[in-house]
Amino acid sequence: MNQTSTTENNSTFSEADLQYIQNGESFQAFVYSVLMPCVCIPGMLGACISIIIFTKKQMRSSLNVYLAGLSVFDLVVLSMSLIIYPLMSECIRNGSDGTICHVFWRTSLFAYPVSLMAQTGSVWTCVAITVDRFLAVKYPLHMRLWCTPQKAICALCCITGLSILYKIPSIFELKLDENGRVHKTELRDNRLYILLYNTYGNVLILFVIPWVIIIALNVVTVNAVRAAYKIRREMRLNQRSDDNERRCTKMATVTIIAFIVFNSVAALNNVIEAINVNTNTQDAEYSQDERSQYVITLDSNEHDMRIQSM
Repeated sequence: MNQTSTTENNSTFSEADLQYIQNGESFQAFVYSVLMPCVCIPGMLGACISIIIFTKKQMRSSLNVYLAGLSVFDLVVLSMSLIIYPLMSECIRNGSDGTICHVFWRTSLFAYPVSLMAQTGSVWTCVAITVDRFLAVKYPLHMRLWCTPQKAICALCCITGLSILYKIPSIFELKLDENGRVHKTELRDNRLYILLYNTYGNVLILFVIPWVIIIALNVVTVNAVRAAYKIRREMRLNQRSDDNERRCTKMATVTIIAFIVFNSVAALNNVIEAINVNTNTQDAEYSQDERSQYVITLDSNEHDMRIQSM
């Protein structure tokens, strides 16, 4: 923001309003310059450890293949967030000028769509994990035939390909102007595109359908595990087996709650963006994506912590 616009804005706000705005900007700088790296870096390390562990030969199973794939997607989301948001915060602090800003503007062109593709892949890998566990619990005799590492790899390849295909339009949402600054394209300003693709499409593909599948299959799986736990308790099997079944039940419950809590905020953010689609300020352009990406980053970090606790 240049000096003239700053002076004009100062004349329209009281001292209390200006103090509130300054506090908000300071908090935003703290979130993206300090808090974001504190979330991303441990999550990235955890994702790398998970990938190493779940890709070992002795760990090969369909579930572990999916967990390794989920860790890869989360690693990409966290990496892209670490590239975009600290640079963006520093660029804003420097008055949208300087080397940092030029690095941010150029990296945003690929980091933004790649992060969205990885987010989509992460969501549907969670669905694949739910389906895998459902088949393993409900049809244990067919598990060796249906739930193989090779089929899990094929499923991950399909998820990756479809995620890239679905998010290809995001590549054309940003562009550089003649001064090298990043701006929205006409596609991003198109009301119909925002309403149908960014709002209804994302809410349906990334939230509603995955929620329904995950909740429905996990309810069936949890009930099956509880029934098996009850039978084994009546048969007086050892306590260790009981503890393992109880742990599976808790893990399924945590999966449902974590997925809904973190992703519901991002879903609400898409709806808010559609309502405010007529807003033309650059701050409004970034604020919606910032909130959404931060909760997605937290969700990715939570995935890795939950995987390592298994």
